[in-house]
Amino acid sequence: MIGSLIVFTLERSGKGISPASYSRFYRKLYGYNNSSHYGKYHSRIPGFLDRITYIKYANGVILVKRENSSMVVEYLKENKAKVFQWEVQLSRKEEIDLQGGER
Repeated sequence: MIGSLIVFTLERSGKGISPASYSRFYRKLYGYNNSSHYGKYHSRIPGFLDRITYIKYANGVILVKRENSSMVVEYLKENKAKVFQWEVQLSRKEEIDLQGGER
């Protein structure tokens, strides 16, 4: 099975992206765990990638199914990220992880 390895970065200093908007971008992309009322209530705020199955190797390095790659790359480019993409042969473990169903 062929997958798509996507590597992306945000150039904070070159494009004038503030630390707050940098953090907001990653929260919108990956989602985050929220707590309120001094930690009494907890909830998960979903991100863009929660709609598809992916493997996150590091911040800015993800592996997705080939059919989902164009959607992810388009989203990243809309948010001014510098994107690199390669088609890769998946290992058996990666195939199983990506076939695990939609999140």
